[in-house]
Amino acid sequence: AKRVEIFPYDFSNVEESGSVIDRAVEVFGKIDYLVLNHAAMVSGFVSSNARHQETAFIKRMYNINTFSFFELTFKALPYLEKSGGHIFATSSMAGETPTSFSNIYTSTKHAVNGFFYSLQQELIARKSSVGLTIGALGFIQTDDLTAVLGDDGIEIFPAFARGDVRECAKGMMNSLIVRPRTFTYPWTSNKMQRLLWFINPYYHEMINGQLPLEKAEELLKNFKERAQERDFQKRKKYRLRLCVDTTA
Repeated sequence: AKRVEIFPYDFSNVEESGSVIDRAVEVFGKIDYLVLNHAAMVSGFVSSNARHQETAFIKRMYNINTFSFFELTFKALPYLEKSGGHIFATSSMAGETPTSFSNIYTSTKHAVNGFFYSLQQELIARKSSVGLTIGALGFIQTDDLTAVLGDDGIEIFPAFARGDVRECAKGMMNSLIVRPRTFTYPWTSNKMQRLLWFINPYYHEMINGQLPLEKAEELLKNFKERAQERDFQKRKKYRLRLCVDTTA
């Protein structure tokens, strides 16, 4: 970039957050990209943490993680329509699957997903030139998160489930060019998490390390049966296609 301007702002103040867009337009004359990447994160069980139950605390979390995303988007959309620009809304796998140790944060990200996937559909319906990517990010090993969790907390996540900061940033930048509807990172662990949430009736027990052996065996059996059925259907369609091609 030939010129970089930094506009510090406290996004817990939603009402004035649109001023960031005004200042950017004032300096650069237009907006090509809007990257929503700020967040506040807390951990701990909400049922046993009095602070996490306070209305003021919950509102602050939603202001930073959710409502300011909405406000910035509303403010930037007219400029993005003119430039045919792109929005990258950073969400989380916590917006797709439940996370007991970060209840309030998880609920803010579910709200982000609901809003931006609906907006994505709206932009397509309107045949808008504005693109929108939702970032389905898993565990990204940033310095801040490492400081919060500590070395022992980091070790809970297997190596394949830990995302590299630089690699994640490259993927986000690439999304501004390629414009996928969803950017999933780390890819393998997040895909596995989605799959387990949708097919595993004992997901909560598994996450909490309470899945009995017989339930695990039952889950594995059901998974194998589903995989075999999908394989059978694929082979059936392939044989049918061969017959059609041969007849033609």
